[in-house]
Amino acid sequence: MPTKSGDILILFTEQTFTIHIVGVVSADGQQDLSGDVDQSKAIQAGTLAAALAAARLIRPEGRSIFFQNIDTGEWSEL
Repeated sequence: MPTKSGDILILFTEQTFTIHIVGVVSADGQQDLSGDVDQSKAIQAGTLAAALAAARLIRPEGRSIFFQNIDTGEWSEL
């Protein structure tokens, strides 16, 4: 995933229940929200629409939003 510092990452899972986690990427190439990410700033959303709304609010100008299904490993740029 070609993420860069400042991009927004939305992680999605349906393992136990549907949840989206939205957070800011802190290092180029980052594919999760662990490590240097301030976990207190991660946003949980129950729907993709809510996750996208949250991502748009926190996205710095000129940065991308990436979506990853952590159940399948598939990702896309939104």
